[in-house]
Amino acid sequence: MDLVYKTTMLTQGGRGGQVQSEDGSFKLKLAVPKEMGGSGEGPNPEMLFAAAFAACFEHSIRHIAKADKLPLRGCYVEATLSMYVNFEGAYRMALSLTATLAGPLDQVTADSLMERAKGICPYADATKTNMSLNLKAVLDTPVAA
Repeated sequence: MDLVYKTTMLTQGGRGGQVQSEDGSFKLKLAVPKEMGGSGEGPNPEMLFAAAFAACFEHSIRHIAKADKLPLRGCYVEATLSMYVNFEGAYRMALSLTATLAGPLDQVTADSLMERAKGICPYADATKTNMSLNLKAVLDTPVAA
């Protein structure tokens, strides 16, 4: 395997602390969600994870569409992350990704594109055995029957 990219992030203060990149180009103060006993007055790690996963997944969709010369004119992905506590007291996550695809695509092609993106997205691969992932493709410009 060839190394493509490497980054280092620093944290201090946990869920209510801050994160920043080693080079200082990214800095963010975090807040514990109200649902977890915090102020909720800022982003939390789950928001960052959902955003990063959605961005990576969207890129995977666009990459496959371009490689296959599919008529994808636009795309955006909405990520909904849910966190649960199991009977042992361990936290578990579930993520739903809804991709809205613009272009003259049919539903079968859109669904296939989602499954194929799941196959190349490194976030999907890293979480495939420890997180529920639900995918849905929505056609922004459905093809007339």
